[in-house]
Amino acid sequence: MKKVAFLCDSSADISAEQAKALDIHVIRMPIIIDGVSYTESETIQDQELIQALKDNKKITTTQPSLGEIMTMWENLLKTHDEVFYLPLSRELSGTCRNAIQMAQQEPFLDKVIVVDSTFACYPIVKMLEMARDMYAKGYEGKEIKRKIEEEGELFAILIPENLNALKNGGRISPAAAALAGLLKIHPLLKVENGAIDVQDKVRTLSKAYKAGIEACVKDVNPDDYLWMIIDADNRNASDELKGMLEEACHQSVEQRIFKAVLLAHTGPGTIGFGRIKKIKY
Repeated sequence: MKKVAFLCDSSADISAEQAKALDIHVIRMPIIIDGVSYTESETIQDQELIQALKDNKKITTTQPSLGEIMTMWENLLKTHDEVFYLPLSRELSGTCRNAIQMAQQEPFLDKVIVVDSTFACYPIVKMLEMARDMYAKGYEGKEIKRKIEEEGELFAILIPENLNALKNGGRISPAAAALAGLLKIHPLLKVENGAIDVQDKVRTLSKAYKAGIEACVKDVNPDDYLWMIIDADNRNASDELKGMLEEACHQSVEQRIFKAVLLAHTGPGTIGFGRIKKIKY
């Protein structure tokens, strides 16, 4: 049986311990705080990042270099027949497009499978687990890639507790953040087709949570999806909202936490409601 290495980057919100337990390899992405670069889970931990966010430091992320990706592939191919790589969504990072081009060249041609991804956060891990199961059932890597690209679907609503991280990271202007704070406006950020956009804006956080759940369950058959709630250092709210989402979708809901990459963009307190389409195989 072909020996396959399953690979993602740290935008998948997977800890070193989880990666080891699931036998998933991870390319750790750089986190830049006030101009100093750190490696997520290696030279900076989640709680240190959360404190930096609370201190209103300027925090950005950057994609791993092509050299790092190439080195990872070369090392994995020393012990595996094939690498199955599911990177961050092509709409959110140039890594996906660059990796696809690199995999079409020697020495990686027909040895590295790169999914043209529309996924982010922990759903990447769930898709890799589905891919592993498909390999075990006899599917070839290129067929699994096609099924994920054609049938895989992620929809999520992200609700930041405040706009400080978005402001400090330069993703919205200080004036817009100040106005939103003055008017007590809470944006609902929609993750769909791999991109992030504004779904709605409401006046209270409780209304935002309710609207986020309604948006996730609208016009779908809940049985066709896996459901999750993800929080950024906000487990008390997550515990309560998990029950509300389960009541709305009549399915079990998995709880996860946002790690450094998404935390850096949305900030502590963020809640995410999400669903992943089950792939039939």
